[in-house]
Amino acid sequence: MMNEEKLLTVARYLEGDMEQEEKQGFEAQLQTDTELQQILREYEDIHQTLKMQLAPDAQDQQVQQTLQQFNREYFKAEVLPQKTEAKVFSIKPYLKWISIAAVLIIGLLVWAPWSADLYEQYAISRQMSVAERGIGQEEPLGQAATLFNKKDYAAARKILQRQYMENPNYPLLSYYFSITLVETGQGYEARTVLMKLHEGESAFKYDAAYYVALSFLKEDKNNDALIWLHKIPEGTANYNKAQELIARLN
Repeated sequence: MMNEEKLLTVARYLEGDMEQEEKQGFEAQLQTDTELQQILREYEDIHQTLKMQLAPDAQDQQVQQTLQQFNREYFKAEVLPQKTEAKVFSIKPYLKWISIAAVLIIGLLVWAPWSADLYEQYAISRQMSVAERGIGQEEPLGQAATLFNKKDYAAARKILQRQYMENPNYPLLSYYFSITLVETGQGYEARTVLMKLHEGESAFKYDAAYYVALSFLKEDKNNDALIWLHKIPEGTANYNKAQELIARLN
């Protein structure tokens, strides 16, 4: 089994996409396959890091804690005379530091969704079309296309992943499978597929490069996104979008 296949198998295992029999077989193989053990550890480390970086609830909680601390440190309550329970707050003489703290807090609130918004603005291939290739809706790829076009990327991914494991050299399959990985927060796995696709000479070569950039953008890795945006040559379908995005990231 290739490294890439092992990575995707680990992803299926940890995402709960395996049937019980397959899961048992994987766990048995895991006992003796040191390479598989290493990939499993790396996968868990990467996704734990991303979860900490990208979880909105954690960000919201952090902002709330920062605001509470900010209020305790820089404002003091002055109780009005009796007969009223109202309080007024006077600012301590730290206006410079309050201003800096406010900018940082606002930056945290604004920056977190910024890259996600850019990803949504510049994402392409929102529709998966297989009819012109003679693939019917009852076939696995047809079923996946229906789910993909409904934006049920998690369900589409499960079908496409099984198909990809059987036919990893089919460019159309590789391309749309990788997009479902990006959309379901598996950017690292998506890039293993996309970079391989970019190394080839199919019609998806530069679409793949563009989606590598978008996968990095979704993870706030703008420098890496820029590297891949610059790989898209003039005259190709996504060149203008890539140039716009480069200008916005610089």
